[in-house]
Amino acid sequence: MTWDDHAMPCNHYRAAISARATGTPLPATVTESALDHHMTSCLSCGRWARHLTTLRAATDDLLRRRRPTEAPPEPV
Repeated sequence: MTWDDHAMPCNHYRAAISARATGTPLPATVTESALDHHMTSCLSCGRWARHLTTLRAATDDLLRRRRPTEAPPEPV
């Protein structure tokens, strides 16, 4: 881990991971490169990001299956 990783707790990075997963802007305190670096150096956050991605895909798939065919699917 680098000094930057210690300067910002994982919960700030996890907020950025959630933002990235939903396509919303990252928090102002986290850059794309800092997030990428943290996710490769922090096994816990990397694992959390993979779980979040899997959960979102499964939720979106479930909603597509339950929605009437005439309505366009909306991501969660």
